[in-house]
Amino acid sequence: MSLGFKLIVPSVLALSLAGACVPDLDSLSAEYNPDGSGGSGGKGIDNQGGSHTGASGSTSTGGSGVIDLCTNGDKDAKESDIDCGGASKCDRCAKNATCTANSDCLSAYCKGGRCTDPSCTDKVQNQNETAIDCGGPCLPCDIDEACKVNDDCEGQYCKDLVCADHCVSTTKEADETDKNCGGETCGPCDDNKNCKEARDCKSLICTNGKCTPATCNDGVKNQGESEIDCGAPCAPAKACALGVHCDSEADCASWVCSPTTAKCIADNVVVAPADIIDDFEDGDFNVSPLGGRVGNWYVYGDGTGTLGFDVTGIARGASLKGIHTKGKDFTNWGSGMGVDMLGSKTPYNASTHTGVTFWAKAAAAQAVLVVFPDIDTDPGGKLCTTCDHHYNKTVQVGTGWQRFVVNFADLVLESGTKPEPTMFKPDGLISVQFRFAPGQSYELFVDDLAFVNAN
Repeated sequence: MSLGFKLIVPSVLALSLAGACVPDLDSLSAEYNPDGSGGSGGKGIDNQGGSHTGASGSTSTGGSGVIDLCTNGDKDAKESDIDCGGASKCDRCAKNATCTANSDCLSAYCKGGRCTDPSCTDKVQNQNETAIDCGGPCLPCDIDEACKVNDDCEGQYCKDLVCADHCVSTTKEADETDKNCGGETCGPCDDNKNCKEARDCKSLICTNGKCTPATCNDGVKNQGESEIDCGAPCAPAKACALGVHCDSEADCASWVCSPTTAKCIADNVVVAPADIIDDFEDGDFNVSPLGGRVGNWYVYGDGTGTLGFDVTGIARGASLKGIHTKGKDFTNWGSGMGVDMLGSKTPYNASTHTGVTFWAKAAAAQAVLVVFPDIDTDPGGKLCTTCDHHYNKTVQVGTGWQRFVVNFADLVLESGTKPEPTMFKPDGLISVQFRFAPGQSYELFVDDLAFVNAN
């Protein structure tokens, strides 16, 4: 009996174990779903729900296995407001969200700690502006500001993504009346270009939509005229009359433009034909053969520099020629240009005159010493033992033609002559000279040297 019992027990145990290993297919079917939903066992299968602790000890939820801080409904450390802005990779914040910088906001404009709607005056480049507060939806940008299309620019010219001067674009645009000219911003147009009004043209004459060439008879002050149809390019044929505005002496028929009123005034110096020392129209270096004068022109210097002179064209009104001298690098007592009244330094009697007059201009404004060697100061007079310290007067010569009058009564004596004379002697005049100081570089033009008499 005992052996029978021992044989039955293993059978029962085997059946029990076998029964325990048979799966409940209905139960498994109810708990498994391929998309991870349904059944209590679904949680954790694809991590869409529930939570578990992995080998690393980190906690994860959902299908990705990583928490998305930009959608967790919390204001995290790097966000400026809930799920947005800051240094995070979240979306930029919408209007009224908290912000600390423009970069926090979708509008790119943070004002008073809140994201605010952008504007064209917020001093921020946003809302598709091409530069700060201009271009795109805002007013056009100025020159040198960024642009994308011509409409982004005030001048309607966007070149290489920068607003440029439309007046050099070689295209008619903005308010130009022709290519690169006319309108409010570009310069006036050349002759025969399109125009709408006079100011569109250099000539200030717009006729039938075309710029018309200027003339000296068009009744318009143009082409550099100093007054309507006179002066500048119209002179000397149409030089301006007395009392008319002038920009230089060349504008005036009188060749005298008042420095105080800028109007042509009369030349009050009257020169008798016989009193002309030299007008240079004959083109040589000899004085005009009048009043017994037979002298000639010359240059002189201390031997240390270079100089020269010539009779040259000047076109000063009716006067076509004048004398010209140029020098530099004199370091001792200087240099100059002069004319003797008679040959061989012979004294000339100029006692019937009160002085001399001449026209002069210089390449650069400078002082010129007008010198009068006479019988007492020049070796030709044979009276001085220490000579060549003459009577003189300094004049300031500008770059435009100007008449000068030097009266004998205004001369002063340069110290050094022995014996020292007491007064200038017009009846012993030897020369008239134009002298320059040592170290002075100069270029001087002189015309119509003549004697003058008291009125």
